[in-house]
Amino acid sequence: MIHIDSYKIFSYGKTWKKGKEAKEETIQKMLTSKECISGKQFLQLLSDLDDAWHQHEGKDIEIEVTFKGVNNE
Repeated sequence: MIHIDSYKIFSYGKTWKKGKEAKEETIQKMLTSKECISGKQFLQLLSDLDDAWHQHEGKDIEIEVTFKGVNNE
């Protein structure tokens, strides 16, 4: 079973000002944690966040994974 030691989840979107949509996307929502979570729980968390944050907006998802050596300090 895989465990994820820390994660950062960002949701980007465009803001509106004075009736006009911004050209650049910015971070609209963010969730970070350094608490361990199982891979299965992480996938469920992503699904739940997508439902709560985006409500059928049809966002693309990009995932980057980094494996680091175990720190025994």
